[in-house]
Amino acid sequence: MAEPIGSRRDAASALFNLSGYRVIAVGEEPTIGRWVDIEVSGKPFCPACGAAGSKVHSSRSQRVRDIPVAGEVTVIWRKRRWFCVTATCPKRTFSESTEQVPPYARSTMRLREALVTAVTRAGRAASEVAASFSVSWWLVQAMLTAAAALIDDVDTLVVRRVGIDEHRFRRVRYFRLPTGKWRRYEPWMSTVVDLDTGRVLGVVDGRDNKGVGAWLAARPQAWRDRIEVVAIDPSAAFAKAIAANLPHAAISVDAFHLVKLANDMVTTVRQRLSRQQKNRKLEVIITRLYETPTPADRNVGLSTSTRPHHHRHHTTRHGTDPFPQRQRDVQAANGGSRHRYQVRVLPRRMEDRGVAGAAHGAGGK
Repeated sequence: MAEPIGSRRDAASALFNLSGYRVIAVGEEPTIGRWVDIEVSGKPFCPACGAAGSKVHSSRSQRVRDIPVAGEVTVIWRKRRWFCVTATCPKRTFSESTEQVPPYARSTMRLREALVTAVTRAGRAASEVAASFSVSWWLVQAMLTAAAALIDDVDTLVVRRVGIDEHRFRRVRYFRLPTGKWRRYEPWMSTVVDLDTGRVLGVVDGRDNKGVGAWLAARPQAWRDRIEVVAIDPSAAFAKAIAANLPHAAISVDAFHLVKLANDMVTTVRQRLSRQQKNRKLEVIITRLYETPTPADRNVGLSTSTRPHHHRHHTTRHGTDPFPQRQRDVQAANGGSRHRYQVRVLPRRMEDRGVAGAAHGAGGK
């Protein structure tokens, strides 16, 4: 279903509000949803000689990624190619281009600005921004990389409060070294921002103290002396870099990580007090695999199983239960032989350990 704009073209162009373009048609299709046809509103000029185009050579339809306008909209640009009227111009024909859609671009400038602003100013994740604007993650990352290349000279800015945080921009990758070994690559980068303005000051590869420390050390001493507060997450690497390069600055930890650390400590203390007050400990029950019951096993209170277990076993230690000593007792009872054991950890009361051990030994018989 298509609806020609006609006399309402100016109103539709005002609502669409893309500088340098006018709306020529709108429509809605079951496959692509709502769509908008646009074309350049002014006369184009030859990029070589500057002469205005007067005759259309050809035209084609090009999809352009743009910001959502009252929801997702497919933008179709009726892009025209023009003849150059100058006989001596090396360019016989040229294509239209505007400030909003430069040559070879497939996205509008206002979309690029919205993507960068959503990540740098609002602090949203790149994947979340990509989903909300219906674009790929790679486009968001490309816009961020381009914006980082246009960062002003940081040394000339007056900065008093700085924020540092790490960002993982892609999945873990593995690279094979010339020696034949594989190396794990963690794709992390650290971003330094001005907390007062939200401006990105620098992007550092990695998230260790070396990268952040080198970036801070490269700033002039007068610039570093003006820093009053540095906001980070509870990162020892960032704290080490700040202590070495900004010793006078106060370190501020964000509320989320601070509350999380406090909750973790409360949980640890609560569990420890609960074990002490209720007199609870963990009983380690060992099951030997691939062997038949022996009297020695029953004497040390071990249950046995003749059914093979095809998973890797692991040992668990907690509290005061001397598992290494228990393992040595088992080996001594079996003539010093080593066996594979399955370990189960169950909470039991100290006063019930004798009863539980007797019942478990009786069950093994």
